Amino acid sequence: MRRIGTLMIVMAAAVAALVISSPARACVGRTILIGYHDAPDQVMVANILAVFIDERTGTTVKLSRFRTREEAFDAIRGDKVSLYTDYSSILLSEFGGERPVADDEKNIARLKEVLNRKYNVVWLDPFGYDRYFPGEAKNGERPGKAGVMLCKDALSKFPALPKLLGKLRGVLDNETMASLLREASTSDPKAVARRFLKSRKLI
Repeated sequence: MRRIGTLMIVMAAAVAALVISSPARACVGRTILIGYHDAPDQVMVANILAVFIDERTGTTVKLSRFRTREEAFDAIRGDKVSLYTDYSSILLSEFGGERPVADDEKNIARLKEVLNRKYNVVWLDPFGYDRYFPGEAKNGERPGKAGVMLCKDALSKFPALPKLLGKLRGVLDNETMASLLREASTSDPKAVARRFLKSRKLI
């Protein structure tokens, strides 16, 4: 009887080990918080990220809404949210204290350095869109490339997240975002995000 009990314990441990080692379920039990502020593109991209991460990893994903860009940025630098998306030149100007130049790549390189050194935040690869959306334009300045920021705490918990999100690089150009925003104006953004990701075979 003792031998049977011991065998059952060993088998249970083996099954548990297989479940834990499964890549698709490695993040189950943890929560990723995606921050966004009140702007149509913010809502759209937050839902795209949420659906994509949930479908690809099984991780619990929650959205955190903020009234302003300043509040959303404070949340990412304070490890209160895991991810936050915004425009490179706007970030460099408003939070990096530097005047953006005409070269987006130079702005992004400088932004990466400032975010890492000053705010303990990692800038991931840009999505591909850089369009001015209503409410974002200021004095004719360009907002720069949109990209995802990841707080260091989230990076330590989800080290594979940058590689996963890299699969979204280039899929959201200006025309695609404009189309998604038009669709989301009369439909649920989460449903729009799901349809988009399925159409691109990303989920």
